[in-house]
Amino acid sequence: MDIPAIETRAGCEERGTALSLFCGLILSAVALVLYDRAKVDPTTFDLDPAMIEVAESWNGIAFTGSYPEAIQAMIEAQSQHPPAATERCRPRNILWLGNSQLHYIENFEKGQHAAPFLLRRLLECPDTTVPLGVSLPHANLQEHFALTRFVQRRFPIAAVVVQLSFDDLREDGLRDDFGRLLDPADRAVLKKTPVGEAILARAELQWQGRDVNEENVALTGFLQKKLEDAVNRGLGEYWPLWADRKWLRSRLYIDLYGIRNAALGIRSTTTRRLMPQRYVTNMAALRGLLQETTSSEIRTVLYIAPIRHDLASPYDPAEYESWKLDVEALATGHGSTLLDLSALVPDYEWGPRSENADFNHFKVGGHELLAKALLPAVETISQNR
Repeated sequence: MDIPAIETRAGCEERGTALSLFCGLILSAVALVLYDRAKVDPTTFDLDPAMIEVAESWNGIAFTGSYPEAIQAMIEAQSQHPPAATERCRPRNILWLGNSQLHYIENFEKGQHAAPFLLRRLLECPDTTVPLGVSLPHANLQEHFALTRFVQRRFPIAAVVVQLSFDDLREDGLRDDFGRLLDPADRAVLKKTPVGEAILARAELQWQGRDVNEENVALTGFLQKKLEDAVNRGLGEYWPLWADRKWLRSRLYIDLYGIRNAALGIRSTTTRRLMPQRYVTNMAALRGLLQETTSSEIRTVLYIAPIRHDLASPYDPAEYESWKLDVEALATGHGSTLLDLSALVPDYEWGPRSENADFNHFKVGGHELLAKALLPAVETISQNR
């Protein structure tokens, strides 16, 4: 047997394996760099590019917020610059809770405004009556409950307007950003009611050991945390891919979501069935919200959110109508005004018709109709204080 020949072949195979591994690493790195070029926001990836998010202000002071940090900044700005009473008008804060329907305008053009601004412009006392537009993408009723208590703790509220979207009943819990938004006093207020205590307990269990306030929060108090934080900072400074881990994760999740939808034939018109446990939890949060506002002598307006009707509804008709009856019973039981605005916005005020048409966001004309529809109820309850 020719031993040197065998060793030579073995050496060649090892070098070939090493070269293949090296080439694979290079190709993977290049693929990651190319994949990282597109930064994707998981809250807006499926929205029409012609649709713009709008932040509203009056006399230079913000009065809307569409994510927790913006909401906090808006509340602080309003607290620092409260409107001054006049001979005819006194200050009133109206909390308007909603999802992204409240802060996106389809086919936006410069100078256009969303519903909170348009409502304020229609009010008898626009300089002193402040419709605080507090909205989050896919906001659920548990988040509305927590946000009501958050705002209520900081200044008086004359009325609360709540947008009700059947689709958002499929969402659950408080998103991670609430971990930064809620201070110890906010959490203590939530714990005073069974509903608030349950919402917070589930959220804190979800946040435990997660990257809520900072990275490696579960290692707080250990030397390992300082070491890992230093390594992450160092790698992120010199290696862009490491710094972009959050965006890479988001894009991967979104791509997997798209692959799943394509494989299962899921489109925006596909029926979204009710999720029983989440439905119960969210409706309990709405009940808790109404109980709290009633006990605080805060009037409430509930409205069924507009939805397009030029395409097949994504909701099961029986489930949707049953939900409306549940909402009507809650409103009646708590002395709330209920408006069914589901058919308010005409077909031509929505976005393009397509397989993945948007059922939640409309053009500025829809915002104008929404503001006008709410005006009588808001004027009435705000003036009765």
